[in-house]
Amino acid sequence: MDSTNTSIEYPPRPGSGYSTALTFSRNTILNGTVYLNGEPAFSVVTSKSNSRTDICYLPSNSTIATIRRRELFSDTVKFPARNGGSSVPIKQWLPSTTLPNNRMECTSLVTDLGNFVWRTDVTYRLALFLEHDANHPVAFMIRTRPPEPLVLHIRDGSEGMIEDVLVSFIILEQRIRMKEKRIQSDMGYV
Repeated sequence: MDSTNTSIEYPPRPGSGYSTALTFSRNTILNGTVYLNGEPAFSVVTSKSNSRTDICYLPSNSTIATIRRRELFSDTVKFPARNGGSSVPIKQWLPSTTLPNNRMECTSLVTDLGNFVWRTDVTYRLALFLEHDANHPVAFMIRTRPPEPLVLHIRDGSEGMIEDVLVSFIILEQRIRMKEKRIQSDMGYV
């Protein structure tokens, strides 16, 4: 999928190397507000059936992505400002892959800024790394427990890929939560 950035510019913030923070208003990824360094920046709205999630950039009130979850066909993601507004299967935009050096399963993300991989880790619930640098995450979310909000930290200099990071994070975190819910249900905890 062509990953051309839109005309929205997100200002970098000075700090420790990870001064850009996307903070979810609640410990949920399906509905709420996402704050960019403390300022409301995105809204995430999911239909009651969980079949559609719209992510909007609040300052311009523009939809940056729509995620569609379907039972019979592939789930899709649509970026109105990319690919002529066409939907792309999520498995094409975020393909599963295995790293050759450690056989760890992860998810690829190709952007204009390079090739990246999302993976789970002992330290991070989800972390995004450059394809060939498994030591320094570009973005990460540390495990939290409700009612603590989710915070996605993004490395300085990566502001040009905030939309890709946010949308892919929402998709992958939802997968993890659904998997955890199935496991708990199978164990009789729910």
